[in-house]
Parts: sequence; structure tokens; C-alpha cells
Amino acid sequence: MLEIRSFVEEVRKLGMLREIIGADWDLEIGAITDLNAKTKKFTLLFDEIRGYPKGYRVMTGSLSDARRVALALGLSPNVNDIELVNLLKERLRYASTNYKSYKPQEVSDAPFLENVDFGDRINMLKFPAPRWHEEDGGRYIGTADAVITKDPDSDWVNVGVYRVMLVGKDRLAIFIEIPHHGRIHVDKYLKRGERCPIAISFGPPLDLFMFAGIEVPYGVSELEYTGAVTGKRLKVFIGEETGLPIPADSEIAIEGYITGELVDEGPFGEFMGYYAGGRMRNPIIEVKRVYYRENPILLGALPGIPPYDYSYYRCPIRSAMILDMLERLGIPNVKGVWVHEAGFGRAFIIASIKQAYAGHATMVGHILATSPLTAYGGRYVIVVDDDIDPTDINQVLWALCTRSDPAKSIDIINDVVTAKLDPMAELRGNSYVSSRAIIYAVKPYDRLIKGEFPKEVRFSDEIISRIKAKYGF
Repeated sequence: MLEIRSFVEEVRKLGMLREIIGADWDLEIGAITDLNAKTKKFTLLFDEIRGYPKGYRVMTGSLSDARRVALALGLSPNVNDIELVNLLKERLRYASTNYKSYKPQEVSDAPFLENVDFGDRINMLKFPAPRWHEEDGGRYIGTADAVITKDPDSDWVNVGVYRVMLVGKDRLAIFIEIPHHGRIHVDKYLKRGERCPIAISFGPPLDLFMFAGIEVPYGVSELEYTGAVTGKRLKVFIGEETGLPIPADSEIAIEGYITGELVDEGPFGEFMGYYAGGRMRNPIIEVKRVYYRENPILLGALPGIPPYDYSYYRCPIRSAMILDMLERLGIPNVKGVWVHEAGFGRAFIIASIKQAYAGHATMVGHILATSPLTAYGGRYVIVVDDDIDPTDINQVLWALCTRSDPAKSIDIINDVVTAKLDPMAELRGNSYVSSRAIIYAVKPYDRLIKGEFPKEVRFSDEIISRIKAKYGF
């Protein structure tokens, strides 16, 4: 676990940091970030942003490969995609049963107490929140945040990643979709006629940011879950206004209340690559207290058409969660899972299995198309044999083209729950649904066990090892 400033220095040592001076908060930071995500994939640190003093910085591209994700989680950065998935699977399995042992450590001091604004001193416009995309309806300070709420009926503290737009000096707008845990908390307060306390870190520890944006089980706090994954209890400062736990290593944080007042929010270029949702009426946050470090770093994560600024980090984490789920369900011989960036870490899932019985691939495919972990925002599941590396799109497409029969190898499932932001979603009651396709790119089981499927053109491991040693390939 590293706070942002230590992470920056470690990334600098890896040669993956680029500092950009003088960019405009209006579209330039967003455009540079998007171009970088699709080409160089550096971590970017913007300073001397137009109209802002030196030291008020924005960081993007923080988690763009396996090395930086591992680094943020306190792991060795010398890992590839599949190695990271397997490491995370074990950490997640441990966290699922041991999270209660990692209750956050309350501290009486925190670096963000260097500056505390309240009353007339509150001015959220002092932070260089970008207008990220050309059609965005405003400036978004919350794209890589940690939004903290508490269930009024229990001790459950939820931390989610929800988009937050600047409205005024002491007013923000927030968008939280109906299925999300933070929305459940907010709605409980408002139905009682009470305002909902809320705290937000706009520069949270990167490990917490990652797990705040992943499906942690209902009733489990991401503060505890993240601590269990990393093996270290998170430090929190109890907010002076709301009593909510704020990550002590935050760069910028606020406390306030959702009162039920609504304001126009959006559109915003979202993670599926569209301005889905349009202009909406969403809750206002009345900001009551602002905390920030000297020379604060606003953490940003720009969504858009994949690959985008933060599309990578979800891939190994979600892949590990899916692999763990399949093993817990007793599915044998699952050799690997990967969710691809092109499907924004949700819509394109590849599972590699060693077929053990007829229907094995069918079982895996239907689970991944409809399970609570994988249904939201899903679209395609491809099941491949164990000789196919699910992270290698060329191998996957080869299997798709040579081991599937379009007339027999595709199942379609209708009316699976999805996201409101899904451009293909259809409204059913108060929720959204879309269809799923499962493609079985595996050797037909009866031909496989009879040895009747053609042999692949491959060099033996012995030849490959010898050539590598002799010629340095």
C-alpha cells in the first residue's frame, strides 16, 4: 500500500512518469490523457495548470499496466498479467473470509489537515478539476474518487467510485446508479426525511480506489476488504462534520450532506465509450468541510473508448474475482480467466478450461453470462481450451475461428441485468437489461476424447527452449 506521493516516486524509478507543465484544465488534460492511454501509457502528472498556482496538480494514467497495479497493492512490479491474476486470486480469497480482522486504524492526525476550509472559506473551484471531454456537461472533480457513506441501520461503511461534478463553490453533483451500495445508503436517509452524510476523497490511496470500483459483497466495507487484500490496515481520520472515516492518506477530501435537492448533471463521457444517460437530474452535495494537503494532487481517471486511462486495472482484479468464483463453485480445470480492456473490463470475458466432461464449457459460459459478479455491463463470454492463453487476443480469435461453428456454438440469453449507461440497455420496470452471447470456441468434446480433432501445428517445448537458449529469442 502506497500513498500517492510515494507511488509517484516509485513510478518515476520505473521510467513510467511524465510531468506536463502548462496544460489547460479545459479539454487539454483530457485529450492528453486519452492519447497517452492509447499509445505510451505513462503515468502523467500535470502542474502549472492554466489559471492555477504551481503545485495544484492532477495525476492520470496511474494504473495502466500490471507493474503499476502490483506496485499500488504492495506487490512486486515484476509480474505479467496472468501472474498478477493468480496472485490477486489468493489475496481476494483470503480477504473474503478475513476482512473483519482489518478494521481501519483511526488516527488523530492526517496530512490533509494542513489545510481545512469551512464556512465562507470553502471554494471547490480552487482545485483544477478538468472538463475532460468535449460534450461533458461540466467540470468533473470526481472521476478517481472514494465516496464514503454509512448505512443508517448498521455499522456498514461503503466506499464507491462515483462521478462528481462541480456546481459551485460549496456545491457538487453526484451520479450513483440504483444497484450500487452507496445509492442504497442515500435512499434510506432520504426516505426517512433525513439528509445523508457523505465524505469524498478526491486523491485516495490507489489500493482503496481500485477496490472501491469493484463489486465487493453487500455489507462488506471496502476499507476492511482493501486492508485484507494488501495485508495492512488502512488509516482513517474521523471526519469532524459527519463522523465518517476518511482515508488519512488522501490528498483532498470533503464532508457534506445529500439533502434530496436535485440539479442538472451530465452528460459525461463514460466507461463504455459513449455519452450514455445524457443530462440527468441528480443529487446535490452541500459541502461543509474541505481538507487538502499543501501542493495537492487531484487523482483523475478518464473514461472513454477503450483502452482508456483506467481500463487496465479492472482486468486483473475482475479476472481474479471470476477465477475465484468458478473455483468456489466447484468448476474443475479452469486454467485462466481474462476480461479484456476492449470490453472495459466487463463486456468481453475469456475463460480457458481443460474440458473434463460433456457440458463443461456450457456450464462455465452460462455462469459467466448471468452471475451477479459478471452480469452487470456484460455482453460476450468466450470459452476456450486450456492450450489458449486468454490474455492473448490473437490466440483467442484463432480458437474462435477454428473451434467454433456459428450454427452450433453460440448461445443467446435475453434480459440479463445491465448498467443504465449501457447504450444497448432496455428499461424493464426500474432496472435495465440486455442480452448476452456465449461462444464455445472449444474442440467438440466427443471428438476431443476420441482424439479425432486435428493436431495443432506447434513446436515442442524442448525445441523452443533450445532455440531460446541458443539464439536469445
